[in-house]
Amino acid sequence: MCWCLMVPCLLLAQVSDNTHIADSLDLEGEYDQSLKFRKLALNENTHSGDFMKVIRAKYYYTLSCSSEIVGGQDRHSSALENSLKARDYCQQLPKESHLYLKHLVQNRIYHQYGYLGKWDKALVEAEKNLEIVLDTFPEHHQKVLYIIDDLGFIHTKMGDPERANAYYERSNALYKTHHPENLFDVYANYDRVVENYKKLGLRREEFRLLSDAEQYWEKVSTHEDAFSQRFVTYRKLADWYSFYGDYKLAENYLQKQEHLLDSMSLSHKKSEQKTLDRRDLWQLYAAYIDIYYQTNEQDKAKKYIGLSENLLKESTRYYMWDVEGEINLYYLQSQLPELSDAERITYLNKAITLATESEAKFYTDPTPYQLALFRLLAEQKRNTDALKLSEVILSKENLSDHQKFQVLCEEGAILSRQMRSEDAVRCFDEAMQCILKTPNTDYSFSSLKPEQLKEFYTYETLDGLLMMGTHFLKHYQKTSEEDDFKSAYNLFMLTSELFNQIYIGDMYNSKLYKSYKDIEKGLISCGMLKQESTMLSDILQTLENNTSKLTWSKFVYSKSKQRLNIPDSILYKELELKSLINYYQNKLYTSKQESGLSSDSLSHRITDLKTQLRKQQQAIQQTYEPYYHRSQETFDLEGFKKQLDTDQVAYKFVFVESDLFVFQISKTDCKLKRLNEDDDVATSISTYVNALSKFDSEVVIPEAMKPLVDLMNESQFDDITIIAGQSLAMLPFEALMDDYFESDKVISYSSSLKLYAEQLKVPSQKDLLVGIFTGQSENQISANYLPAVMKEVSAIGDIVPSQLFQNATKHEFIEKSPEFNILHLAMHSGIDLENPEFSHLDFSGERLLVGELYNETLNADLAVLSACDTGFGMIYNGEGVQSVSKAFTYAGVPSTVMSLWKVDDKATASIMASFYKHLDNGAPKHRALKLAKRDYLNSEIDEALKHPYYWSGFVISGNVDAFKSSANGYWWLLLLLVPVIGFVVYRRL
Repeated sequence: MCWCLMVPCLLLAQVSDNTHIADSLDLEGEYDQSLKFRKLALNENTHSGDFMKVIRAKYYYTLSCSSEIVGGQDRHSSALENSLKARDYCQQLPKESHLYLKHLVQNRIYHQYGYLGKWDKALVEAEKNLEIVLDTFPEHHQKVLYIIDDLGFIHTKMGDPERANAYYERSNALYKTHHPENLFDVYANYDRVVENYKKLGLRREEFRLLSDAEQYWEKVSTHEDAFSQRFVTYRKLADWYSFYGDYKLAENYLQKQEHLLDSMSLSHKKSEQKTLDRRDLWQLYAAYIDIYYQTNEQDKAKKYIGLSENLLKESTRYYMWDVEGEINLYYLQSQLPELSDAERITYLNKAITLATESEAKFYTDPTPYQLALFRLLAEQKRNTDALKLSEVILSKENLSDHQKFQVLCEEGAILSRQMRSEDAVRCFDEAMQCILKTPNTDYSFSSLKPEQLKEFYTYETLDGLLMMGTHFLKHYQKTSEEDDFKSAYNLFMLTSELFNQIYIGDMYNSKLYKSYKDIEKGLISCGMLKQESTMLSDILQTLENNTSKLTWSKFVYSKSKQRLNIPDSILYKELELKSLINYYQNKLYTSKQESGLSSDSLSHRITDLKTQLRKQQQAIQQTYEPYYHRSQETFDLEGFKKQLDTDQVAYKFVFVESDLFVFQISKTDCKLKRLNEDDDVATSISTYVNALSKFDSEVVIPEAMKPLVDLMNESQFDDITIIAGQSLAMLPFEALMDDYFESDKVISYSSSLKLYAEQLKVPSQKDLLVGIFTGQSENQISANYLPAVMKEVSAIGDIVPSQLFQNATKHEFIEKSPEFNILHLAMHSGIDLENPEFSHLDFSGERLLVGELYNETLNADLAVLSACDTGFGMIYNGEGVQSVSKAFTYAGVPSTVMSLWKVDDKATASIMASFYKHLDNGAPKHRALKLAKRDYLNSEIDEALKHPYYWSGFVISGNVDAFKSSANGYWWLLLLLVPVIGFVVYRRL
């Protein structure tokens, strides 16, 4: 190891006072002062030849630094020229001497090549510098790590994010192993690594690092640069959530970033403060505008466009960010909804022109704006202009593979619409070469596997593959060429794999839902064309794995958490977050203004806490391996079919645009059928449900629903489970069947096959023990008093073992519910369609919000929600109805009885008492509910009270296995008494 690299100022024994002083000034960055002493040292004639070379090398090195610090292209060129002179003298020195000086000079050379945009030369010089320091220091030394990080940066600039991240990951691993006390540099690098993952399309990896960085910067809040790092991280998290389509969370992070603006401003140098403040505002306003465009909040978008226009008035185009801000503002203005197509094109051309003019000076890239113009021209069916522009874009040398893929796919889609199939396929083939891991290899669209593709996990990649699949499917329908069908089917399956990499399992947003429905449309079209059982099974399994993940994961988490032996400290943190969420939800519910906070502030606080809670639960999932593997399970259709009996069937209904399809899944088969032609069946279903939910309406099944009626009446299966979405989720299917109560058929429901398979795994073979909770008592009659409730709960108590909690509070319910395997709630409820988490159950003097229930874990096997509208609510894409009943599923209850509308008090009391009677007699839950409804219809009631409104509104969802009744559960004890009685009788004889 060479000592002269470790002690830079002691250059052998010949260090002069002038050189020593200059070295010290260099360390302080006082290069102009240092030059005075360097010049004095040059005039010294008492040194050896080698040391004079050192003095000259140092002179040119300091001169280089002096030029560099001023900045500008000319000064950087001059700096590089002086650095190269310094290196010339260094190269005349013995190979193993003065390595630190050689390192300093080499360091400046590759940085200055970078400042001049000559990244290929910067790479060569940086690699030389790495060789110099590795001759002296071990790989984990921080001076080595700085150069490794710089190599990552250079590869990023050269458009090789994959190689760049390899360097960053190498550096990060060494930091964590050898410098755990100083992880600041690791997390500072995350900013660049994240950008590279973004370029590579690895958006999940990007999100993982951003989440990790957020926690780190908030944890080390005392670090002098922590707030600026948080500022950047919040901005990137906002960008990620905007990409993902969760605009509420994106806005939340932008507001967190905005709160740091003043601190950021104070951190800037006085001379740069105004311009850097303007840069930060440019970026923040642009992000807000983009979000508000996506959420159709045009007034908010226009507000920030106005603020951006004010910033533009202060711009001199002297600074890069002013130019970038102006370019982006033109782009954002082009998206204003009231503009004509010609005006949009004008704004985009302004952006393209300014980006092109500024490309040499500020490295601005016109490509994104040319892409936007290309898409606009394609939308306007100006195909010739669009294709001309695509040629211009594709001719660019700096075009990334991801951008090239997008352009070629959209060009192929245009050619496909023009019936130019061969040209379209040529474009699609070129596009595919951009995302193949090993381009120019033999492949076919019909047999491509996910592992052959680069990991471009973006919506643009997904859309491109969908364009290809759509082309091949349409071509097959015209030509019947089998390879076209195989290509289409395989491409749609690939998009599903890609979607699964983008979707993180939360509630669908509009972007996710559109992509899912496009994939669903392609796969169901393929399934209808072939009707092969194996293919249909694969299609169904694929679709099921990409929907209802949130409900399934919540249910699995609630059922699994108790068995994980999680430390109390971790559970306490989870409980603390849940409590805070509940607290602020109640504050927001009861008041729009609390403690000086606006409702918007409260909403964002809740959103922030929910994000923390999700991260806490994700950490539990990752830490506890059994649950982690459980949470990663995919839906296994064959395994599900084995759970079914021979007389059981599941009907999964799917709307594709205006068409209704049904998958029929039995123990031995999987089939797919279309249930309408050109009829608007969705509107007919809504009209029919509306008639059912009114006691005085005339109920007539619309003609468009007849195929649905025929499906139910002609089913060869007796035990039917309905998996329905959209308007079908509010339909009681038993009302479609004329002879339902005379038949052996019985019906239950679930929101997804994946959830239903999970619910079936929960055993119900237990004795009945019912906890009955009401929000009233017979001695306290109020305006909202339900007269039949006391009769209802009294009847239940006479039938099954139970405990009644009159005037129950919500806290009493949470505290006492673990003691029972059936929870019966007889009370008022309220539905909030605008904010489903504010739907509620009315306990004594207080309301239990659905949002609070989401955060609970309940042990019961069945929840009977004997209240109005407990199965009603807003229908969320991909997750079904967000109702009071759904909250119990989230909390881990595998079976719920719920109401689809405002039910009648007396009819409810009668049906509920009869339901428990049949349940106690050992009937499965869904059959017990059917028999209870039949008892009601057969009772001595007025004919008007037999209207479906009174009986069809209650349905059961989830596991329908029978309980063991307490009355029948111990019949075997009587058998034991027989020999005892015989023995006693014998002795007496």
